[in-house]
Amino acid sequence: DNLSGGEKTVAALALLFAIHSYKPTPFFVLDEIDAALDNTNIGKVANYIKDQSVQNFQAIVISLKEELYTKADSLIGVYPEQVKYCVISKVLTFDLSQYPDANPNPNYYIVLI
Repeated sequence: DNLSGGEKTVAALALLFAIHSYKPTPFFVLDEIDAALDNTNIGKVANYIKDQSVQNFQAIVISLKEELYTKADSLIGVYPEQVKYCVISKVLTFDLSQYPDANPNPNYYIVLI
């Protein structure tokens, strides 16, 4: 109870990645893991995911924070659209790999909702 939300998040991610190093999975789906983190820790987590994704795994990360999604290879945006009496989901995709100077050698994907 004495840990902040950011400290709890960092501890949970450390445990998750430690378990992964023992028993690997092909990919992660991480939903708003950056919600309680400050920009410094978001950058550290994003860099770790980026470094590990080169050889060890791929990650789909749902985030609304620029510090995380600017390091992605691709972005997927999902937004609502009203069609008569229904709301449907529309999807936008952006392949950022064609801009290597802005983001060298990333291999993970982030979904923005």
